Amino acid sequence: MTMRLFCTLAIGFCALLWYPAFHYQGVLRVLAISFLAMAVITTFLERAGPPAPSKK
Repeated sequence: MTMRLFCTLAIGFCALLWYPAFHYQGVLRVLAISFLAMAVITTFLERAGPPAPSKK
C-alpha cells in the first residue's frame, strides 16, 4: 500500500466518523488535514527523480 493510498483511506475514515463521533470533530479535522498534507508531500517526493550520483 502506498503512502498516498493510506492517507486517502485515513481521510475517508475521518469523514465516516465525523457525525457518529461529534465530540471528536476537532481531532478528526486535525487528523484529516495532517493526512492530506502527508499525501501532498509524498506526491511531490515521488515526482522528484533520484539524486544525481556524486563523483569522488
